[in-house]
Amino acid sequence: MTKNGKEKTSPISFVLCAILVLYTVVFLMLLLWALITAVKSNDDFVLRSNFFWLPKDATTRALLLPWEWEWENFAKIIKYFEVKGIYRNGVEIAVPFITQVIYTLLYAGGCSLLQALCPCIVAYATSKFSYRFNRVIELVVLFTMIIPIVGSSMSMIDFLYAMNLYDTFLCLYVQKFYFANMYYLVYSAVFKGVSKEYYEAAHIDGASEWVVMTRISLPLIATSFGLIVLLQFIGYWNDYGTLLVYAPSHPTISYGLYRVMTDSTGSSDRGSTPVQMAGCVLIVIPTMILFLIFRDKLMGNLTIGGVKE
Repeated sequence: MTKNGKEKTSPISFVLCAILVLYTVVFLMLLLWALITAVKSNDDFVLRSNFFWLPKDATTRALLLPWEWEWENFAKIIKYFEVKGIYRNGVEIAVPFITQVIYTLLYAGGCSLLQALCPCIVAYATSKFSYRFNRVIELVVLFTMIIPIVGSSMSMIDFLYAMNLYDTFLCLYVQKFYFANMYYLVYSAVFKGVSKEYYEAAHIDGASEWVVMTRISLPLIATSFGLIVLLQFIGYWNDYGTLLVYAPSHPTISYGLYRVMTDSTGSSDRGSTPVQMAGCVLIVIPTMILFLIFRDKLMGNLTIGGVKE
């Protein structure tokens, strides 16, 4: 604070601001490049080496108007998204784009909700009740976050086969229903900041533990809970590796895009960069719309009131 009462900006703030601005500009440029590439013809992109500019006419090299761009690339990629050559219960099946969208919603929506809910419930219990075992739970969380656990995929697959859960959505949900992650620490810090008088007043009025948790505690962290669900949803929306290992016959749209990227057999358009970029744009648009809709609520500060003494 200066003598005039104005807050002085430190050099570190300028450096951090410059880094964030640079990161934002690079991100937006990459996104713009993907959008422009998605509406080009393969000849314009490859043969004419028009990598970074707007679509041009193949003959005159004049810029094309928006309605003259290759919008059919999006229709092509939807057709190419169909996943073939996979087996379910020993029968070969083909999964079209619409079915992949349904699988994506089931996978991303269910897993993100469970991933946010489980640490929330455990954090509420350990913050509200003072037991010595709470320290053990906190140590387990810290241990699993610090010590990397690798090489467990084969054991997990054997376990899922033994439980007859492999290649089902239930097996995916079971794997995501755990509390040992950083969100447990976030929830625990929030719950510990809630005044105990809220709970005491509710119990005096005859409220059960379930009512206290669902009607008092959880609404207080609704913003944090929604933000965690959104972040997890975006991560699972773009995840295809988990499906490849644990649910290969339930491909999501990211799984379908992976197959398009790695399998260029068939039509020549299937392996073209503009068509593949159209698939990338098609996948990223829903998550961007979701974030823009809820950005004000999810990026706001969490405010918890108190009881006046």
